[in-house]
Amino acid sequence: MKIMTKQSSLDITELLHSVIDLELAIDDAQELMIGPVARQQTIYAQLDLKLSEFARNAGWLDVLKQAKPVEHSQLVQTYTEALALFLLFSAKRQLTHLVVLSDEQWERITNAEKKDKLADLNQEYLAIKNFLNGAFFSRRHEDFRHAWHLFLKLGLVDFEIKPAEITSAYQDMVKSAMKEYADED
Repeated sequence: MKIMTKQSSLDITELLHSVIDLELAIDDAQELMIGPVARQQTIYAQLDLKLSEFARNAGWLDVLKQAKPVEHSQLVQTYTEALALFLLFSAKRQLTHLVVLSDEQWERITNAEKKDKLADLNQEYLAIKNFLNGAFFSRRHEDFRHAWHLFLKLGLVDFEIKPAEITSAYQDMVKSAMKEYADED
């Protein structure tokens, strides 16, 4: 399903297929043989770290020093990497039906009120982490759906990352990684 906005589109299904193909290429190139439980744990841990990196890069979490957010392009890159891990996690947990959005869900997310106050951003970030924990440890599908929607809102609305920026960064990330692992063969 292609999600259309007035300015551009975000084809979540295409992004999902790309990250699955990338993971398979990396597995083949590195001859990885880890079980499904270890794979899910690894993806979840990477997602957790990437979310933290995004929050740190955005600059609102630094309480012990002056917050210095990175350039927008770096923020887009970190967000896109987290998005790829979200999608890969959904594939490994058989939750892909929750990542493809209806037009109504897309509208609700993209029309949500922008949050830029510290307490609001903290609340959103901590809610995403809490919902992901529920999805991982208790296998609650609704928790994953809530985390996904909040994550999309955080990037698209609060940090004004455009779908076209995400798509471009995502394609660059996949192409670069595919080339790297193709060169290893």
